[in-house]
Amino acid sequence: SAVMEAPPEDVKERKRLGIRTYETDVTPNNVGQLRCLNTVIFPVRYNDGFYKDVVNENNREITRMVYVSDMLVGAICCRFEGNKKEKRRVYIMTFGVLKAYRGYGIGSKLLKDLTETVGKMDGIDDIYLHVQVSNEYALDFYKKFGFEVIAKKENYYRNIDPPHCYVLSRKAKTKANGDATA
Repeated sequence: SAVMEAPPEDVKERKRLGIRTYETDVTPNNVGQLRCLNTVIFPVRYNDGFYKDVVNENNREITRMVYVSDMLVGAICCRFEGNKKEKRRVYIMTFGVLKAYRGYGIGSKLLKDLTETVGKMDGIDDIYLHVQVSNEYALDFYKKFGFEVIAKKENYYRNIDPPHCYVLSRKAKTKANGDATA
């Protein structure tokens, strides 16, 4: 396979060329790359405890990294919450794709794969996450996958403006699982 160069600046040209991606688990060997990616994408810094959660074997099925050639361009990091006595949930801790690689369906595929994987699991009530109130791009994106705003939390974030977030959720099992809009 040919070595892939950086995508052209022209978005139309990029879409015409298309890109090939591959996915991997997050492991102790590549978690440093994830840390770098998160630093670029998110206004929030994540501590060592976050990265320990990410490489936890229990979360392997619901945490993925996406590469173009050998460059990490996106990741979705989730964890299970709750136990058999209370409702079990999947929490999306972080989910992002580098700006230059948005619009190729990379994020859509990651989220669709997650909803399908979780939909096949027993005893999971919902998938949920927090989104900064000003992030309309993310809010619109999640709504396409059947997520709904279920709450607003004031002053959820420290050191970023605005500090408020919405809590978004969707049922783990839907009629057309993986595509709640169908």
